[in-house]
Amino acid sequence: MRRWKILGVALCALPGSIIGQNNCVGDVNDDLTVNLQDILLLLTYYGDSCTAPPLNGAMIQISEIHYNPNSEQGNDSDWEFLELYNFEDHPVSLADWSLEVGVTRTFTEEDSIPAFGHFVVARNVDSLLTVLPAHAHYCQWNSGQSLNNNGETIELRRSDGSLADYVMYEDDDGWVTDPDGMGPSLEWMDLGLPNEEASSWSASLILGGTPGEANSMWGLSEAE
Repeated sequence: MRRWKILGVALCALPGSIIGQNNCVGDVNDDLTVNLQDILLLLTYYGDSCTAPPLNGAMIQISEIHYNPNSEQGNDSDWEFLELYNFEDHPVSLADWSLEVGVTRTFTEEDSIPAFGHFVVARNVDSLLTVLPAHAHYCQWNSGQSLNNNGETIELRRSDGSLADYVMYEDDDGWVTDPDGMGPSLEWMDLGLPNEEASSWSASLILGGTPGEANSMWGLSEAE
């Protein structure tokens, strides 16, 4: 294997590593010469951390949880739901993805989530259809199951079984309490926040939440 040393760092001629579009190894800026400009470009990224993409290339996360609706809205059995959000700029098939631990559902080939869009998983689809937007994508989780009003873990797994996302929500211990029977859903506050942390979730500004639509809190969580 051929190797070069630039500033004491060994660079290997491997497929896809520091190869310009002209197929010249080390010519990062594609000017057909490996020179100081290429070194400076590489140093621009020195110290950056790299995050591996999801195994199937799709990033989907849990964005809303309505675990204990208020009696003003109706029974839990009619109005409980989860919502997923797709970060990708293209639709993603959910075939063989699954929800596990809290409530369960193995998605089918008919289930897909639009680009930068939402997918609702409901306890009772018939009831939720009365408030879902016309363009909503949705399905129903397995019959007889419900979200725990005291909190639990919800896992979303990819078709290969790897963990795509999880949320361990609670009705206390740092989590907002209004979603526990007072009317609002539990909403992820914004797309850039780590949704596994309690501080990243808040009560919806709307009774019953925003199933199938952008969360009411999005855009309101800018750093002070």
